[in-house]
Amino acid sequence: MTKRFGFTLAEVLITLGIIGVVAAMTIPTLISNTNGAQFKTAYKKALSTLNQAVLMNVAMEDTDFSTLVAETTTTTPNGSMSKLLTDRMQSATNITDNYFSTEGIGATALPQITYETEVTCTAENIVDREDNTSPCKGQADKVGQTVTGTAATLTPSATTVKVYSFADGTAFGFDITNATCTDSTLGTANACLAFIDVNGSTGPNTVIDCADAENGSCESSEITDIYPVYLHGQTVEPASDSARAVLFGK
Repeated sequence: MTKRFGFTLAEVLITLGIIGVVAAMTIPTLISNTNGAQFKTAYKKALSTLNQAVLMNVAMEDTDFSTLVAETTTTTPNGSMSKLLTDRMQSATNITDNYFSTEGIGATALPQITYETEVTCTAENIVDREDNTSPCKGQADKVGQTVTGTAATLTPSATTVKVYSFADGTAFGFDITNATCTDSTLGTANACLAFIDVNGSTGPNTVIDCADAENGSCESSEITDIYPVYLHGQTVEPASDSARAVLFGK
């Protein structure tokens, strides 16, 4: 009787084929989950860094976002966001021109960023009127409940936004017309608009959008790199359900 040692060529090829199919199915998911975890960590770090910077400004200058002064693409007056960043964060560098250049994301490559508002539905704001922009409009069954709707949008470009980079490569962009950011009510005129891009001009340059964000859930595969935030008082906070889901979700 002849004993066989090893495998035939056909057996080896079949095994390699199976391994290849399994790898093709699982590796993209693993990469996506890894990127999601990295984006989430960088987002939390950026929020912490920004909040520490404004608290330091309160201690050093006795000023915060409530006294913020508007600026232009060429001016950074005392009390402006640019001045706060450069005074309180040694690594903060203005990268606006590079960020929006053809080598960066391009002036039209960054999508519009949507900011949300939370409103408690009342008998008054559910009424259907042409001038009624409340997310409660027409939803009589939700009286007494809090609902989320679109409050404002920002289409970033070098003419409306300045972008600063931090030491870890995170980018922070803000509307240069931001001023007197006193209101903590999301969506109001004095809740100023900004965004965090956790990896600068590197892709995917996609605004966070989680399918189950209203329930505070966001899958790792859904976590991307751009997060809308509001500035008010001494706080930088998430400005959409998705941004909140990434920050507070498990």
